[in-house]
Order: sequence, then structure tokens, then C-alpha cells
Amino acid sequence: MQKIGILGGGQLGRMLLPAAANYPVETFVMENDKECPAAHLCHHFTEGNIRDFNDVYHFGKHLDALTIEIENVNIDALEALEKKILYRQSDTYVRICHHS
Repeated sequence: MQKIGILGGGQLGRMLLPAAANYPVETFVMENDKECPAAHLCHHFTEGNIRDFNDVYHFGKHLDALTIEIENVNIDALEALEKKILYRQSDTYVRICHHS
């Protein structure tokens, strides 16, 4: 079973999880609020700071794929993880969102 991670547990993360339930995947969500909208729908919840390099890197390093539901994440950690796992969002686009 593939392990799919979502950085951010807000409304978009919550909407992703029912769709993921139709596939043979195990879902992981990291967010700093353990009462966030996605926390109770995922298989595994990790309380952590999506802006912190170590939190993001350690959350993602054992996953098969990772996505974000908000652009305000640690880009350096995403770049490091991109060498190890499937990450489809371009770091360039996330950087542009950070500076808009």
C-alpha cells in the first residue's frame, strides 16, 4: 500500500482524503493543530510545523508521495525530499506563491 502525505490539514486536505479512500493508499497528514479539519479523516496524523525544515523532512522521508494543501510550507525541505520521494508540485511555483 502506497503512503501518501499531505502537508496541511485544512479544508483542502479534508477534501482530498475522501477521494483518496477510493484507492489503495495509506494517508498521512501533518498540521500544527490536532483539531484541524483533516485530522480525523486520515490514517495517520502528525502534529508538526509545516514551516519547519526538520518537521517537514522527517514527516516526508518515509512516504511514497507528498503533496501540499497550502503554499506556506518549508520549501528547502521539499527540495530535499524531492530527491527521495514523488513530489509533483514545482518548488518554483511554491516559491512564487511565497513571494506574492
